[in-house]
Amino acid sequence: MKKYIYILSLFVISLSACKKEEAVGGTAVEALSGEWWVQLKVGGEFDSNYGEDYYKVITYNTSENSATQMWLDVSSIWANPAKNEMVFAKVNTNVGDLSFSADKAKNAGPYYDPTMTFNVTKGKVTKNAYVGPKSKAVSDGISLEVEFSDAPGVIYQLSGYHRTKFPEDDH
Repeated sequence: MKKYIYILSLFVISLSACKKEEAVGGTAVEALSGEWWVQLKVGGEFDSNYGEDYYKVITYNTSENSATQMWLDVSSIWANPAKNEMVFAKVNTNVGDLSFSADKAKNAGPYYDPTMTFNVTKGKVTKNAYVGPKSKAVSDGISLEVEFSDAPGVIYQLSGYHRTKFPEDDH
């Protein structure tokens, strides 16, 4: 009988140990993070190399979960996937006014020019400022300007919307 009580006690203790509830929270740059569908312009006009297509841009927190920096990944626009290239860097953030920027941010991914840097200006997220093109779901907007060291003087203007997760809005 003692044996059964001992086993039952261990079972009850193990069940109660599994009831640990931890608060789930977001990241420090959650308001600026996500997958974005953007179009690209140069001088306010669609660029002939990119057309009116949408490209994926990704923003996400650093491993330090800092409120002053995040990763900006523009690989889908500038990198060559056939060569396993990637273009992404840490940019400075201001979560309070939903803005971000970078001055000579060093590309952290493999790229044909290992010294390539880029500037990000006028980076801004606007809450509930966009409507998904097909779903009509309200989404956040994003806009930024990027200049690459391997194309000095060319300012690329990117603008678009936060991925709605409706398949009909994905490009």
